Amino acid sequence: MKEASEQLIQLLGHPYEPKQVQALLQSFGVKRMPAPNSYFNDDIIWSAKASLRIDVYRAPKINDLTELQYAAEDGWIIGAIHFLAPGADDRIKAPFPGSLPGGMTMSSTPEESIHEYGPPALDEECWRPGYSGRILAWRKPGINIVMEYEDIESARELRSYTACLIGCIGAWRNDNPEVYAP
Repeated sequence: MKEASEQLIQLLGHPYEPKQVQALLQSFGVKRMPAPNSYFNDDIIWSAKASLRIDVYRAPKINDLTELQYAAEDGWIIGAIHFLAPGADDRIKAPFPGSLPGGMTMSSTPEESIHEYGPPALDEECWRPGYSGRILAWRKPGINIVMEYEDIESARELRSYTACLIGCIGAWRNDNPEVYAP
């Protein structure tokens, strides 16, 4: 049987169904997942209990980000799944409790990630106010995978593992179009 993380990632590009996601997260104590309630064409769905964030989009925004062709009647489409650890957001108090795809965990090192996924399309050391670390990203058929590591004391810890449809990381789309753009 596939891990909850793998099943969640398989939902990328499909309509967001709160009960379906809740069923996948039930083993982590999640009893309810909220429905999107944004007036805009995007929303963020949080599950602090599971240390998870889901980005959902309506057409035409998801179409702009991915160059796919969703219709308005498709509703809210899952565009990204973020498995998080403390430091990724103030709501997150513990790392995602399950296994990540490929047997990875939130305690996996950058070297283990590269061993599992192969050479990254982006391998960048970053320094900005309040953060220093390393970002690894892979572009696979129909999906981007991004692992953001943070330097904490003398170690480098995984802060977030993001799986998203091609182009869904809008903040980096212009910075590294060879990796993130559709």
